[in-house]
Amino acid sequence: MDLVHGDGRTFILGTKGYIEIRKYVDVAKDKGGDHLFLVNEEGEQHFSLSGKVGYPFFGELILDCLNRTEYAMTQEHAFKAAELCLLAQREAVIVE
Repeated sequence: MDLVHGDGRTFILGTKGYIEIRKYVDVAKDKGGDHLFLVNEEGEQHFSLSGKVGYPFFGELILDCLNRTEYAMTQEHAFKAAELCLLAQREAVIVE
């Protein structure tokens, strides 16, 4: 029995269904990770994404920081992303 301390999950809800992504485990079915479930008016679908997805960006970003390069993301791109975050935060509406 493998020990799993938790599962990284993402849910994307829509008006006609949802997508559930399970990073580490499909409880009671499969010991492996990288599962995507799509549920909509046509039914349920399961996609095993093991070996088909990865995180090359994060490794490249770390190397960019260490080597002062811009392979993962240019400095201009990073500044634009930060600017958009600040603009979105400024324009956010608090609903009470």
